Order: sequence, then C-alpha cells, then structure tokens
Amino acid sequence: MNHRRRAWLHRTTVLGGGAMLAPWLLGCGAESPLTVAYHPWPGYAPLKLADSLGWWDDGRLRGLPTGSASASRVALAEGRAQAAALTLDETLLAVADGLPLHVVALFNLSRGADVVLAKPGFTDRTRWVGARLGHEKGAVGELMRASWLEYVGLRAEDVTVVHLAADEHPSAWKDGRVDLLVTFEPTASRLESLGAKRLFDSSQLPPDRPIADVLVIRADAWRRRRAALRTLVRHIFAAQRHLMALPVDAAYRLAPWLDVPHAAVMRTFSGLRLTNWADNREWLIGRPAPLQRAAEGLASFMGRVNILRPLRLPEDLVVGSALPAEEPL
Repeated sequence: MNHRRRAWLHRTTVLGGGAMLAPWLLGCGAESPLTVAYHPWPGYAPLKLADSLGWWDDGRLRGLPTGSASASRVALAEGRAQAAALTLDETLLAVADGLPLHVVALFNLSRGADVVLAKPGFTDRTRWVGARLGHEKGAVGELMRASWLEYVGLRAEDVTVVHLAADEHPSAWKDGRVDLLVTFEPTASRLESLGAKRLFDSSQLPPDRPIADVLVIRADAWRRRRAALRTLVRHIFAAQRHLMALPVDAAYRLAPWLDVPHAAVMRTFSGLRLTNWADNREWLIGRPAPLQRAAEGLASFMGRVNILRPLRLPEDLVVGSALPAEEPL
C-alpha cells in the first residue's frame, strides 16, 4: 500500500478529526525514537498496525520486534527499548528484578486466549500424572501451569515440566516432545485444528490473577519522554478503531506477523477483550487504580506458588496520566 493511501486511511477512516491531531503526527525532534518492544500476539496488534500504517514514519516512535514477552523484558532491562508490551505478570517479574517501570495503558484482558491443550489420548485425568507438560519459561506460562494444576487438584510434581520457547510450541507438539501444552493464540487455534483438545483457558482464572496485556515504560523514560508516550497511547486507540472499522485491511497486515491465513486473523481475537479508551480510564485512574489492586492480588498469588519472591509493589506502578483526558476522535 503506497504512502498516499496509508495517509488517507489514517486521516479519514481511523482518526476522524485528523486536522486536530496533525501536530503529533508531524515533525521529527532531535531525540532518538521512543522504542517499544513487542512480539506477535493478537493483543498487541494495535502496535503492529500503527507501524504498518506508517504512523511511526516520522521517527518519533520505533518498534522493536521480539520473539516473546520474556525477550521484550530483556530488551527493557538492557536499555534497547524504553517501552514494551508485556503481560502484567511479566511486569511484576521485571519489577522484582529491580527494573523501575510504570504501567501506562491496558491493551486487553485474556478471556480464553491462553490455554492448556491436550493431545488425543491425554484428555482424561487418569493420563495426567507423569505427563509431559510444555510451557514457556516465563510468567504467563508459569501462571497458567500453576492455575491449571490447582484447578484440577494436581501437585507440581505430578507432571513433568518441559520448558519451551514460544516459537517451539508447534514443533514440540508435532514431534511428540509434549503431551500437554500451555500456549496461546494464534498457536492455540492452529493446534486445535490439528486435533488438540482444550482442557483449561484464561476465562477460568479467578479474578485475583488476571492475564492482562499492558504497555509499560521505564521510569527514566517516563520522566523524559512524555510527549512521545502520549502519541504512542493515542496510536493504540486509533489502531484499535482501524481494526474494527477496516477488518479486511487489518487482517492482511497482521496475517504474516501472526503467521496465520488472513481469513483466520479475526478469529485469533475471540479469546481477548480489547480495552478501549473508556476501559483504560476505568482501570488506570483512581487511588489506588483498579489495575494497581489487580497487580497486588496477582503478586500475592505468584508469591504463594513460588513464581515471584515476596514483593511490595510501588504505589505508582500504575499511572494513568498518559491517557487522553477525552476520548480521541
């Protein structure tokens, strides 16, 4: 798609009052780009769409593709990124490791997009003791593993854990390295089409342990890069509207990134609740903000199952001041 076409879509179908917002789309300051790390996951589609649509071509923002949330967390810690798309539990692990972060936006809540799958022959409880359970060695994988074991009344030692990078999930499934697998969309849908059976998903998690995808920023960048951050947050909401208003265009842009056929792209969102501007105001504004309380509850659970050491969260972990005061047009 040429630049003229992309610009037209941005002005007329997504942002509405484009003339009012033009100042934050134009010009390139002397500062280096605010770099945001993110990996292929339907919930982070607004970032991929914003980049694909050319909204970051002015040099104020830059995407840093990674292979997993853990890799994005490493990029933050090493200073290769100043912001990142992470799950809330990955954020807590980063804070526990001493990385000062602020949560500044909420992308979505998982309502079934994170799953525990079983191979045919392992759907019955009698086969689970001793079964090989694969999952990513990261916060979401650990959280889903612990929650499923608790849900079905098994102990951690009842299964054999196989740690897998996210991009290894399909091959590990196909070559027989695992019997059970903690994974997520779009991999979950691909494996279900091959006969995988869903045992448990994130819609069954208790309220005190949400899988929430959030935008975080390093505390040092938070102090210095407020304008670029507010632009990034506006782009997230604008790209959500693009996804809803032009799903065919969005699907073609996202299909290679998600590694699914374009006709299957929109189905990968079925287990997610995308959170818009109003949702963000509800979750991030307040003393304490509801998302802050959710983080504290999640930290408590993660501590009980030894995913996280005992941790007192900073009172300003969640800050809502980067959100627009009024819904962007």
